[in-house]
Amino acid sequence: MKLSASRIAPIAVILAGCMWGSVGIFVRYLSNLGYSPLTIVFARMSISFVITFAGLLIFNRSLLRIRLKDLWCFVGSGLTSSIALNLFYSMSTVMNSLALAAILLATAPIFVILISAPLFKEKITPLKLQALVIAFFGCVLTSGIIGSGSVFSPLGILVGTCAGIGCAMNTLFIRSALNRGYESLTVNVYTFLIGSLSCLPFTNFVVIANSFVEVGRLICLILLLHCLFTSLLPYVFFAFGMKYMDTGKTAILASSEPIAAAIFGIFLYKEIPGVFSVIGIAIALFALVLLNLPNGWQSLRLNRPNHQNH
Repeated sequence: MKLSASRIAPIAVILAGCMWGSVGIFVRYLSNLGYSPLTIVFARMSISFVITFAGLLIFNRSLLRIRLKDLWCFVGSGLTSSIALNLFYSMSTVMNSLALAAILLATAPIFVILISAPLFKEKITPLKLQALVIAFFGCVLTSGIIGSGSVFSPLGILVGTCAGIGCAMNTLFIRSALNRGYESLTVNVYTFLIGSLSCLPFTNFVVIANSFVEVGRLICLILLLHCLFTSLLPYVFFAFGMKYMDTGKTAILASSEPIAAAIFGIFLYKEIPGVFSVIGIAIALFALVLLNLPNGWQSLRLNRPNHQNH
């Protein structure tokens, strides 16, 4: 049976979230080599741009054409992706615990749903709200923040919330471009271009050069994998999913990111989760499944057999 694009779209978005969940693996490695957060972002976005641009130049140049009046969509997507999201999130991880920073970033779907309703006329359905609350609660438990005794900084919470808003705005700019008839690859190539250019003044090229001396050819493989799994592929999958789903649902499905990050931590860094974290992963996964059931909660109700005698 051939799957339609609308059925593949949710899987693509969840897969994109899982790939974004691998960001920490590459960031930890590159940070140990002296890369700053914006230098890391520049590396992943510039390589992603070169690959995407070269591919479109060879196979479909028509996808490189955009209308000048729509330029704001791509500038907005690029800036929110590189600066608003990555810069604020990097600051949040310094000012807050990693758990709290992840939770504040997970507020993005809330802003997406609230803004999408008046902007794109998308309905705020009861199922969408229920899935959002369940997914967010699952992310809170997954982070391990409950019972950690963390001390919160008002400024840190503000910065972390700005990261969530930046993530939401990036989603909305992508939706605006798609609504104007552009393909996902067109959105991605200009997002990567604007994103890399905005990081250019803050990039430490000396550190990049030194990493080639220290690690040799391995750094080429690391940067390429970092580009593929945290920028190129997830952005393509996410934009593809948005083409066939409403913005709010897409944002909630991308909540698979903290779940994937927790799982990567278990297998790669032996970061064994507590009971709350395991429960949180199960709850968040349930929310993603619930959102994709044809009739929501109704699909979970089993048809009880009729035991009446005839």
